[in-house]
Amino acid sequence: MNLSRSAPPRYSIRLVSAIATVALVLAATAGLAGAAAGVPSTSPAADNVLVNQDNSVITAHNSPSLAENPAKPNDLVVVDRVDRPDYNATIHISNDDGKTWQDSTIVLPAGSTSKLFAPTAVFDAQGILYVLFVTLSGPGNSPDSAWIERSTDGGISFDQPSHVTGANAFQTTLAIDRKTGRLYAAWLQSNATATHCNLCFTETGLPIVLSYSDDQGRSWSQPAQVSDAGRAMVGAPAVAVDPHGNPEVLYYDYGSDTEDWDNLAGTYGGKFTLVLARSTDRGSTFLPGVVVDADIVPPGRFLVYLPDSPGFAIGADGRLVASWADGRYGEADVLARTSNDGGAQWSAPVKVNGDPNGDGVNKSRPAVSAAPDGRIDILYYDGIFDHRGTTADVFLSTSTNGGRSYSTLKRVSSESSALSIGPQGSPYDPNADFGTRIAVLSEAHQTIAVWTDTRSGSPDTGRQDIYSGVVGFPASGLSTLAKAVAVLGILLGIIGVALFLLSRRRRSP
Repeated sequence: MNLSRSAPPRYSIRLVSAIATVALVLAATAGLAGAAAGVPSTSPAADNVLVNQDNSVITAHNSPSLAENPAKPNDLVVVDRVDRPDYNATIHISNDDGKTWQDSTIVLPAGSTSKLFAPTAVFDAQGILYVLFVTLSGPGNSPDSAWIERSTDGGISFDQPSHVTGANAFQTTLAIDRKTGRLYAAWLQSNATATHCNLCFTETGLPIVLSYSDDQGRSWSQPAQVSDAGRAMVGAPAVAVDPHGNPEVLYYDYGSDTEDWDNLAGTYGGKFTLVLARSTDRGSTFLPGVVVDADIVPPGRFLVYLPDSPGFAIGADGRLVASWADGRYGEADVLARTSNDGGAQWSAPVKVNGDPNGDGVNKSRPAVSAAPDGRIDILYYDGIFDHRGTTADVFLSTSTNGGRSYSTLKRVSSESSALSIGPQGSPYDPNADFGTRIAVLSEAHQTIAVWTDTRSGSPDTGRQDIYSGVVGFPASGLSTLAKAVAVLGILLGIIGVALFLLSRRRRSP
């Protein structure tokens, strides 16, 4: 009897090798298809829609805040501040997910002749809209009070405003815990003495504070101090609510920057610190601040009354994302850090824009949002198409790996905005004032962006408008083609493994 085993057919080995090679090529192709999304394109990823409908040739709209109605997700609201021809606050409504917009009116307190300013908007879980704003009075247009008003019809009409706090509340911002309906308002609290100067504070130690309301904004708690007592110059609070209903406030410590604080000539040579204040008792008290980043090189001069806000968001999984403009690499880049333990520890900084260090292209005003599936979206201005620094476009960078990297880069604005158009900003900055923020809202399959735009303005008119755009996303981070190629590669890989095991089995006794 011949006990020798016949050799396995050679074609099986060759076939397994060929299938494995094809599978690897397809997998690599899928990866390249996904990575290609990170290459900036001159073609916008979204149609741009004019939000404000007033069409005044001299009105300067900026600093938009965007809110979505969770009870009617197609209903959106944008509020913004107006700097010219006079100070004001305006509201705009969309019932078709941002395809079209109409203007509405924010209500002044009864009997008031003050000017509206600096609005922020949020919806609660039942679809009630809240708008926080300040009223300005006196020859210096100082804040005389902060107010909040409610709308049950998505911003078409409002009830009479409720008083939140008294005079000299600067840099107001608003957030809501949708599980309980608790509202959180934060601001920098100044005083009459500190504001008796031109675009400056004459005192240091002005605190950031926070107050909350459990009755739809009709009454408010005694403000709790948010910022650390030892930090002399702070500002630009950004508040978000964690999954436990606790407010967390991100703010700047400006170090010893007397140039901007006192509105003096020169350039500050020190660094800023980004600080997170955490509450564990739903806003009654705040723990000592946690340093998010202590090496921020200021990207330029700013108005101390109206500083740029850092980007800040908390995802449904509790991940915190902070983003800011930073000059540490030679120009203003957008950097971001994340925290997965409630803000106690933070990742290393990640550069959100993909261009090389030292290229001289400036970025500014990042806004952050987190999608339900964990996708992180950061919207910002980018001067990539004009290295002279005279124009900027709005770009969207996206992370699908928890903020470890940002690979998707999409141009959102279809036309560039001239940085010289608009009201004067800092006397020591050649650019116009583009406001303190832009806005972004992340949904499962799309991102809604809102920004200040000057395409219809000129240096003579100073016109600034609010524009919106919707960027679509597939269900996952890969494109449809990339996913199909990846699935085919996986199937071929499985077939290759099966043939390999079959050939081994035929070789066994």
